[in-house]
Amino acid sequence: MLVFVHINKTAGSTVRYILRSSYGSRHCDVEPWDSARDDRPFSTQDLRRLRRIYPRLASIAGHRVTGHTELREQGTDFEYFTFLRDPLKLCASRFQYHIDHRKKTHLVFEEWIRQDWLRNAQTQRIAGTQNADDAIRIIGEREMFVGLTERFDESMVLLKALRAGDLDIGYSPVNVAKRSSIASELLADERSREALVDANGADLALYEYVTRELYPGFERDFGDGRADAVADYRRDRRQSFNRRKLTVSRVKRHALYRPLLRLYRSRATGSALEKLLDGPQRTDNPV
Repeated sequence: MLVFVHINKTAGSTVRYILRSSYGSRHCDVEPWDSARDDRPFSTQDLRRLRRIYPRLASIAGHRVTGHTELREQGTDFEYFTFLRDPLKLCASRFQYHIDHRKKTHLVFEEWIRQDWLRNAQTQRIAGTQNADDAIRIIGEREMFVGLTERFDESMVLLKALRAGDLDIGYSPVNVAKRSSIASELLADERSREALVDANGADLALYEYVTRELYPGFERDFGDGRADAVADYRRDRRQSFNRRKLTVSRVKRHALYRPLLRLYRSRATGSALEKLLDGPQRTDNPV
């Protein structure tokens, strides 16, 4: 099973569309069953409940899927993967996103950048801490594939070759920012750039490790012909997704999964549904 750890502003929306387009009803964008309001990660127990309605699950994704919470299921091999982006560009892009899309035009960068939840965001999503060594250790333990947003097409070719041979990597970009002027100004200004560096020390160390050691290892594992494979991919890939599978995935999630989540969280129906979802089940679920 592919487990996508989605980090904000790293082309994750495009990756999630690729997963939906590849697996249709066998993919799910997941949430913890118990709550939509706190930061608890998606867990093994959440997966057991999900199996009731997705018995042939092939991939999961979501902002609550983390590297530091190990998923366990008898008979299932979990292939964790994520994408990293230059930490300074990512953080500046997140500020612009809050201005443009969240309409928080009142935000002051010097105040915003001090918030703990956005500091070293990539390390936090993988490790649950702001320690780059923790993230590097977890990447090793999970044998996690880490792609690079700046080398997206090449990363998708490597991911398919090394981890997911049945993945359909045809795509068109999703959720691309219409402008980047605010982010560019933050990166160009000496004081704001220093603040970005201060807020992303661990992410910078993690990014350096991935770009200098881990990612080159993926390139070596692929072998000769990588440049030709990427060129062929860019030339031959579809410019759109498998619309039928996208629709099937969306319908199942919004017509079945999301309503069940609401019922499970409801005081009126939650206990009865909990007994149903948490009861005995087979442990040899097909993937």
